[in-house]
Amino acid sequence: MKPETSTSPAAQSAGRFIRRRWWAAIGLGALILLAALHGYGQYLAAPHPERFDPGVVTQGPVLDALQQRPPAVAYRSDFQLQRHGATCGPASLRNVLASLGRPPADERAVFGGDTSGWWRARLLGMTLDELAALAEATGVGRVRVWRDPDPAAWRALLASLDTPGRRLIVNFDRAPLHGVAIGHFSPVAGYDPAGDQVLLLDVTPGFGAQLVPSERLRAAISTRDPVSGRRRGALQIDAVAPSP
Repeated sequence: MKPETSTSPAAQSAGRFIRRRWWAAIGLGALILLAALHGYGQYLAAPHPERFDPGVVTQGPVLDALQQRPPAVAYRSDFQLQRHGATCGPASLRNVLASLGRPPADERAVFGGDTSGWWRARLLGMTLDELAALAEATGVGRVRVWRDPDPAAWRALLASLDTPGRRLIVNFDRAPLHGVAIGHFSPVAGYDPAGDQVLLLDVTPGFGAQLVPSERLRAAISTRDPVSGRRRGALQIDAVAPSP
């Protein structure tokens, strides 16, 4: 005969207690893991100047001069930093729209009424193609995706940033520039052909405006995005004039 299973109140209470302890331990472990991942993400997102490429410049006369040119001036009066760890793409697009005189209130407002799209971006970030689709949905104008441009095409694109209504957002891996491997978006607002340097307006708090070597930036946008499986790149936006 099989032994009878105890169903006494004491045994049932002990079983419930053990199950509660197990669930509490699982919940605590999940919280610790989430906290560790958040802390690691904050570490990756924060600037570490000691790891910057030697060509990255954060102050100096060339940087100051480029920030006085029309493309950069258009950003200056209403430039917002990203508010969440994964929202560099929407923040960059929000700043582009603001520089064109059509500012959304914040990075979330770029999505209009698409609440699920906002939360996906906030939690998971965006790919280059997703940001291009979001830009097109705003009706800002013509949106072109650049992937793996050759050096001549890349410099020609950078040199064209003085074109009225033209904006550029780059999707890059920080490793070639900032020494930490993490994908990122930010607007580009100028080019110095003499030094072959690009004015990058970083949307992550703590980085600020930087001059970066154009070839290092080209290498950074030519890395592969593990989410899409495609190379990163750049968005060229040519705004249409707003209706009167």
